[in-house]
Amino acid sequence: MKSFAVFASLFIVFGLSTIRSTAQEPSTTLAPKLDLTEFNELVKNAKWDEAATWLDKALEETPDSPRLLSLSLTLANQTMRTQPEAAAKRFSQLIDKWCSSPELTAESARNLFAATSMHSMMLMQQDRGPEAIEVAKRSLAAVTAAGDSMRSMRRELEANLARLLMRANKSSDALGLMRTSVESVKNGLNQGTDDIRDLVRVTNTFSGLFDSSNADEVSELNKHVENLLIEKLDSKSSQFSDLSAYFTLRTAQLSQYTYSNPARGIEVANELQSRLDTFPEPTGANEGKQLESYGKSLKSLLSRLESSMVRERLVGTAAPEYDAQSFVGMEETSLAGLKGKVVLLDFWAVWCGPCIATFPHLRDWHDAYAEKGFVILGMTSDQGYKWDEDKQQAVRGTDVSHEQELEMLAAFRKHYQLRHGFVLTPKGGDYNKKLAVSGIPQAVLLDKQGVVRMIKVGSGPKNAHDLEEAIEKLLAEDTKPVDGEKKKETATSGSSE
Repeated sequence: MKSFAVFASLFIVFGLSTIRSTAQEPSTTLAPKLDLTEFNELVKNAKWDEAATWLDKALEETPDSPRLLSLSLTLANQTMRTQPEAAAKRFSQLIDKWCSSPELTAESARNLFAATSMHSMMLMQQDRGPEAIEVAKRSLAAVTAAGDSMRSMRRELEANLARLLMRANKSSDALGLMRTSVESVKNGLNQGTDDIRDLVRVTNTFSGLFDSSNADEVSELNKHVENLLIEKLDSKSSQFSDLSAYFTLRTAQLSQYTYSNPARGIEVANELQSRLDTFPEPTGANEGKQLESYGKSLKSLLSRLESSMVRERLVGTAAPEYDAQSFVGMEETSLAGLKGKVVLLDFWAVWCGPCIATFPHLRDWHDAYAEKGFVILGMTSDQGYKWDEDKQQAVRGTDVSHEQELEMLAAFRKHYQLRHGFVLTPKGGDYNKKLAVSGIPQAVLLDKQGVVRMIKVGSGPKNAHDLEEAIEKLLAEDTKPVDGEKKKETATSGSSE
């Protein structure tokens, strides 16, 4: 399953990009003493209360203004971390507003989608799953009632609801919903109301959610869509949109192969590269740029696949010793000094949202297993960040000294109530390369002999489950080395981002 945090952060980007396009229209007065430029300045300087006061006053005067409602969504997104209760209330009010609207516009539907995604995520983080699901169902019903013109947004909201149902351990409900969504798009494709890109989107969502539990069904669906696209690409009427849809489908498969079958992934990547190379020269400049970007993306995916193969080879070998520049929240130590303990090397950075999403698991594991001989080491390096006391977050700075970085990390660790310490390796060093770190978070689990037994990339719930299960097994092992075959059986490299 894809990381819920990665999924959520994508919606933040989606929502804000929609909002900015509205907010950057020619400035008009929002309230008697506040224009758009001043409002943006308040938001930029984190003067949330002032911005909220003026915005709410303006909404009292013109409650149906699309511009003001979009700005209200901006404010809610910006204050999720610093003022979560106020942000949640604002999300709820906006959702109520758009769901009760007699006629949803395309812009309102996009904003409803963003607000629903963020609000339901916040509710899930507060263990209020039933409420989150009801919010998602209500928004989906509103968009569905708006008719066929909202088909694409309906698919997005169906996917959002399915993810929430999975997170609430309602997998059968999620499966039923996505099966219905897939069949609906197939029928729409036959009737000409949906196109192949809609089918690719729901297929990728279905695959991401059920690749482990319904592998045969996922494989059959992917093969069906793949054959449809190949038939289109091989026809004389082939269009660039067909290539785009095919690229979207195959790269989603490549992302999964990266952590499950990198050798097969490389074969698929080479086949996809051949498709890109042999496709007729695009006629438009935009298509040419898009084709160029596809090539760059594919090159990046190939690099990740190669790194995944390296990670597979690392399992069962002794972990290399790190070269520590500094330590935060812990005594100086080395891997050699931790022999006899089960060690989790957590590669992360302060700017990494999916890394932060793993913190609850790291706290829980420390509390449950530290006294049994389990140690977590947060592996990072100088990133050029300082701690902003007012915003209570790490912010990028200029000419940040190593000492300032250490102060930031100490404040960051305290803010997130982390129990484990951090090891800073020299920036530009080769330790990450030695352990094939190509994306973060990456967890490298070592047994009591310092041997790599598992590597996981990403912050998904399946990764957390697999890691905790492996931690318990390794803690139960005696300190005598186990043979290589046994290591391979109990240790795997992979991700369910």
